[in-house]
Amino acid sequence: MVSSTSPMATADRGGAATTTAVAAATSPSVDPPSTMTSTVILSPAALVARVVAADGDLGKGSRVKLIQGGDQVAGQVTLDNCGYHFTSEAHRVARRQVIVYGADGQRIGANEVVAYDSADQAAKALTEFRASVTGCPKNAFVHSTVAGVPDLRYAGVLTTDPTLPVADNAVDTVTLTVKGSLKHQYGVLIFQRQGRVLDGVYLQAPTPLTVSARTGLQKLAGFTGRRLADTVPTSA
Repeated sequence: MVSSTSPMATADRGGAATTTAVAAATSPSVDPPSTMTSTVILSPAALVARVVAADGDLGKGSRVKLIQGGDQVAGQVTLDNCGYHFTSEAHRVARRQVIVYGADGQRIGANEVVAYDSADQAAKALTEFRASVTGCPKNAFVHSTVAGVPDLRYAGVLTTDPTLPVADNAVDTVTLTVKGSLKHQYGVLIFQRQGRVLDGVYLQAPTPLTVSARTGLQKLAGFTGRRLADTVPTSA
């Protein structure tokens, strides 16, 4: 999970994904039609920028705001859950994280999109997150690997959502308790991964999330997931 103190570098490091457009042109001569292939190379930074939530995604008047450091990798944390050591963090090459607001100004959630140096590392990131949830000690307070994060007790339920646009996904519904406090934080994290890109949608609140809040988060994950499916090659 994205830590409670740090929300989920070089932008152009690593190989680049490509999108290809094919145009057929017919010669006026008797020669057979020729096929021209134009390749557009997308940097990791361009990939995440195409997938991340944008103004108007959730209706007229909805907007997004880039968080401080949201377009940086160095010094920023993406995955932090139950003290797990995420080796995939070292393989991030671009990220963008925004807060999403509805037309009424209410916060809908956060969206973080991360590009890794390979599809294998992006897949590993999601595998590590799943392991961090299923392997988390029950009824125990865990020390975070991220400085400044208090000891937390995690009660998470991990599922897969077949209705999301991208098949490789994980949904964590979690309740957090800070050591020495009776207060709780309730959160839902939705991750989708295709190729070298991981898309995360998050919402955390001091009270259990309402049906409306969860519906809004699901809708946001649908928008970004469709962009992920349409933009990022499965093997890139």
